[in-house]
Order: sequence, then structure tokens, then C-alpha cells
Amino acid sequence: MTRVRARLLFLVTLALLSCSAIAESERIGLVLGGGGARGAAHVGVLKVLEEQGIAVDVIAGTSMGAIVGALYASGYRADDIEAIVERIDWAGALSDQPDRTLLSPQRKADAALIPSSLEIGIGRDGLRIPQGLIQGQNLGLLLRELLLHVSHVDHFDRLPIPFRAVAADLVSGESVVLESGDLVDAVRASMSVPGAFQPLRIGDRLLVDGGVVDNVPIDVARAMGATRLIVVDVGSGLADEDEMGSPASVTMQVISILMERQTQRTLELLEDDDVLIRPVLRDIGSADFDRAGEAVPLGEAAANANVEQLQPFAADARRLAAFEGRARPEWQADRPIDRIAVNPSLSRSAFLVEDRLRPLLGAPADPERIEARIGEIYGEGHYERIIYRLEDKQGRLVLHVTPVDKSWGPNFLRLGLRLSDDFDGGSTYQLEALARMASDIRPGAEWRVRLALGELNELAAAWRVPFGRKARAYVQPYASARALDQPLFVDDQRTELARLRWSRGRFGAELGNDWNTSTRTFVRLERGADRLSRKIGSGGIGAERVRQDYGFAALGIVRDSLDDATFPTRGTLLDGRVEFYQPALGSETTAEVLRFDLTRAFSLDRYLLLAGVRAVSGRSDEVSLQAVDFLGGLGNLSGYGERELGGPQLFLARTLLMRRMGEVNQLFSLPTYLGISLEAGNVWQRRADFELNDLIYSGALYLGVSTPLGPIFLGYGRSSEGQSSIYLNFGSLIRSRHL
Repeated sequence: MTRVRARLLFLVTLALLSCSAIAESERIGLVLGGGGARGAAHVGVLKVLEEQGIAVDVIAGTSMGAIVGALYASGYRADDIEAIVERIDWAGALSDQPDRTLLSPQRKADAALIPSSLEIGIGRDGLRIPQGLIQGQNLGLLLRELLLHVSHVDHFDRLPIPFRAVAADLVSGESVVLESGDLVDAVRASMSVPGAFQPLRIGDRLLVDGGVVDNVPIDVARAMGATRLIVVDVGSGLADEDEMGSPASVTMQVISILMERQTQRTLELLEDDDVLIRPVLRDIGSADFDRAGEAVPLGEAAANANVEQLQPFAADARRLAAFEGRARPEWQADRPIDRIAVNPSLSRSAFLVEDRLRPLLGAPADPERIEARIGEIYGEGHYERIIYRLEDKQGRLVLHVTPVDKSWGPNFLRLGLRLSDDFDGGSTYQLEALARMASDIRPGAEWRVRLALGELNELAAAWRVPFGRKARAYVQPYASARALDQPLFVDDQRTELARLRWSRGRFGAELGNDWNTSTRTFVRLERGADRLSRKIGSGGIGAERVRQDYGFAALGIVRDSLDDATFPTRGTLLDGRVEFYQPALGSETTAEVLRFDLTRAFSLDRYLLLAGVRAVSGRSDEVSLQAVDFLGGLGNLSGYGERELGGPQLFLARTLLMRRMGEVNQLFSLPTYLGISLEAGNVWQRRADFELNDLIYSGALYLGVSTPLGPIFLGYGRSSEGQSSIYLNFGSLIRSRHL
């Protein structure tokens, strides 16, 4: 009897040990599929898994699934990730532009001169464009900050939860499983949607979104040793016929068909013990990141609907305690940076990057501080992206930075178009091009060539050479030739009396210093000649030809802290300069000309307010053409045509109030504004003629749309003198004086 009991006890013990061994050998794999903004539903699924006490052993993710998977694998909890999804500024994250306040004064001036964001590369082999609309700089910085605590991990098996990201080789079409290296680069490659994001090069492979080849990487999780899988598919499926109203939508449908077929074949690999969760995400599209928060509860609902199938995945108390005890190390932002190492292999101007980063030496390794400095460098406009990582090397904290020059550079062409039509026979157009070409004579220097055709014809060239340790000082010799037709009106400013051809040739040099990203001061010497000839009009209108030589020295300051060049919500634009015309400098007249332009921007909710003053005052021994400036056009004494009022004494005060229309937080939209403008101003021949009683009052009602090619305005203006015009303008209401 004793032997029987002993045998029974032995068999029971053996059975328990076997069950324990089976439990120990069982590995739970979590597979998170791609789906853009729909992938936020993964967070809701994670919340339910935590509620059910499910310990995940390995994670494989594609695209948005790679982002959520990397965060969870690095130690974040589901609630942490949900908070991240809700607080992310998706419009900023999915844009390459840093905050405009971080742009250099030169790049701000370029954007004000030509407000279009269309920039292409030029070279001996022709024109080149980026391989993606978005380079992913801001998204990369965001991911870097979120994953900074695991930046030392060089193999993803060493994360709190082993992780894999899936990408696709753009050249071979093969699936690429990323298991080591830089975790941020792995995630960025996995979600680089072709055409939308620039492909990412890792090693010798050019990688794009893994959804192209393996949107639900079940096979990857199996290869990691997972024996049972929880699979989340957030694919958008196929569009209906009435949703395919453009060539782009048809192209996307073809891609979706291929991805859907691949996904269906992949899902056939599921076994009976696996669980498939497919959240019903209604009309949330893959690009609707402004609605990402809505997807979280929908993912939670889908997981709860499968809770009975998920319960067998629950871990025992010991294993669950170990899983929940995994630590997410906190980054020590107060630790000082001991050394900065800049990789020069991918940039022509790495030495400038090193100089600009020097103030970070000895400063706390605060990600926001580092990213602000990198954003300022990125704002120079030379770089496709700038990567950084922090490394603890033998007790010393090293900041590694790799600037990557734009692959379609280093020579760039910026194109712009300005149109104006008053629907009363007066119309003008202006086609502008600005070429920036890297100079081989001195690193960081650039040749600048501007071509303008239309109302104003101009060809200008300059060589901008930065110098000094931080390259904030510069010298810029320049030369230009321009010509325009200037109408002359009788007193009612409606009857054109004659039309003059006004041409100017000039050359000079500017010496300046950019004190910070907002403020520039400069000294300028210029020599030139104006020629005025009658093109249309009677013989009694002045001489056939007038030539006036000039030369001046100027002092100026520009302070630009506007957050947008067209529809700013905050900041100031101040452009002030004084020009001294002297015979010793080659001028036929002796004169001092003051030019002053001030614009302040304010905002409240949907409303924007711009308030500004513009003035020109010339003091001379006789009338000089160089002092003449002009009013006219929408927001510039509305009711009058472009350049209709001109004189050496000018004053304009204006207020523009605009209201943002439509959904403010919607991504990939064209911001539209309804606005009104109130203005007062006039021109005079002499300072003594200035009187408030002479001011002309005007106003305008307009609709403005911000587009990638620049702003478009449709408006109606009327003045107190009875002039009125309907305007269709392509071009900003805030204009630049810079070359």
C-alpha cells in the first residue's frame, strides 16, 4: 500500500513538473500591425491585456505598430502610451519645419521673399526632388526623446521586452527585420510610408514602411520563439467606389489591394490557440492623426470582445510579478554633457554644427534643450535630418550628433508666384526664382541668384560668406539689374496719364551679424544708377530720358520673431534702416532716407490680429528717385491698384483681423481665413506736406488660403476717396525687402 501511494505521489509530482515546464516554455508573442493613425487602437488593446494579467514575452510591429510596440517594449505602460498619444502635436511631429522662431534670419528672409515651400535640388544632372514629402526630422526628435532611456541598447533583445520592427527594402522589395542598432532609426524606417516619408538608409539598405511587404508580422514573432500569438490588425481595408475620385485615391486603392492580399495570406498562418483582434475603427483613416485619440477606446472595446479567448493567456502570479516589475529607467536630465562628437561623414558643414553645439558642453543633458539647439541648426536649411544620441562612456556623457545633408542638394531652387487682378483691367503677375548654390571656395558660403519676371523684371546675384567661430557674421557682395513699368496718374488716381520705364542697376556689399535667430544688424554700401524713360504718354510729360546716379551707406536692423510668414499668431517683425546719400559715395543728391516697417501679431482661439505701421521719410536737397516708395494693393491701402500711389514721404497704419475657418486641428488641410483690413495712409512729396487731414482711409474684406505654393487671397477693397477694387492675389500680405 505504501508503494502504491509512493508511486501515485511520484506521478502527480512528475505531472506538476511537466505542466510547470510547459508553462515555462510557453512564450506569448504580441503582433501589432500597421495602419497609420488607426494604429493608436493598439494602445486600447494593451490596456485590456494588462487588466487580464497577460505577460508579453516578445513583440513584433510594423509602421504604427512598431512605434507602439517599441514604446511598450522599452518599459512604458499602456496608460503612459495613451497619455503620449493624446499630448503629441501631430501637426508638428509630421512636419519637417522647426518652429519658425528657430529659423536663421536668412532663411526667414528667403521664406518672406518667396513664401512658397516648393524647393527642388539643381545640379549638372538636372532637377532633383526629395524622395518623400516629409523627411521625418521632428518625428525623429520626438521618438528620440521618448526612447532616450534605452538609447544605450544596441540589440533589441536587451529591451525589457524583446522587440522587432519590420521594414521593406526599397531596392530589392525584401522584408527586413530590424533587431539591432539604433531603435529610433528602426522605428522610423518601419513607418516611412513611400512617397509621404523620405526612405531611411540603414547600412547599405534603403528602407521604407514594412506594411508594403509584411503589415502583420506573424512570422517574425514566431521566429522570435513565440508559441502563442495575440495579433492586432488595424488595416484600413479597401475604399468604396465613391471614395475614389482622384488619381491619388486610385493609386492608394491599388496599394491597399496588394497589402490586403498579403495580410490575408499572413493571417492564414494563425493557429487555433492564437487570438486575432480587429478593431472596428469606423471612418478613422490612416492619415487622421488628429483623431488618433478616438482609436484608443475602439481598440479597448475590440479586445474586451475577445476577453474569453484572452483569459487563457494570463500569467501565473510569479511570472506576472516579474513582468510588471520590469523597470523603465528614467533619463537623468540633470547630468552634464562632458563631450560632443559630430560625425562629419554625411555633411559638408559638420564643423559649423560642432561650433553651434558648443554651448551645450557642461550643460544638463535635457532633451528639450538639445532639441532646441538642433532645431536651430536644422533651420539653416542645409540638412535632411540631424540625428543625436547620448552615450555613457566610462562615466563620461557623450553627445553624438550626425548631420545629414539634403540628398537632393547642395544646390537648391525655390520657386514662387504672385498674381494680382483688380477685375477692372489692372492685373499684374510676378514669377520668382531664388537659387542657392553651395560655394566650394569656403564651406558654409553660398551663391545666391534671384530671377524675377513680370511686373518687376530683375536679375540679382550675391555671394554670402559667413565667418567667425559661430559663423553668425557674414559679408555679402551683390549686384543686380531690374526694370519695371510705373504708371503716372492724374489727381483722381484713376486716369493714367503716362507710363514710365524705370530701370536700376546697382552693386554693393553688406556686412552683418545675426545675433540670434531673430535679430540681424547690418551695414551696407551701395552704388547704382536709375534710368527713367517715357514708354507711353504725351510728349509734354517730362523729359524723354532721365538718369540719376546714386551711392549711399546704410545702417539697419531686422528683428523677426513671427511664428509664420503669412498667417502669424504671435511675434514681431521690425525692419528699420537709414540710408545716407552723399556725393562722396557717388550720389548726385545729398539725402537721408528713413525706412521703417513694424508688424505685431496676436491671437486668441481662432482669431488672428496683425497691427502694423510703415513709414518712409526722405530729406534731400532735391527730389531723388531712391527715396520714392509706393502704396496700393490689398492690405496696402486697399481700393488702389498695386504701386498706384508713390512718393518720397509715405505713411501707412493698418490692422488686419482674421478668423480661422473649418477644423483647426485637422492635419493635411489648407488653413483658410476670413479677414477684414482697416488702413490709413498716403504719400507726399515733402515732409512739410504731411498732415493727418490728408490721410486716405480704406478697408477690405478678404478670404485667405495657405497653400504649399504660397498664400492666395480673394478680396474686395474700397477707399474713402471712392476707389474700389476686387483682388485675386497670390502672395503674402507681409513682404520682405531682402535679396
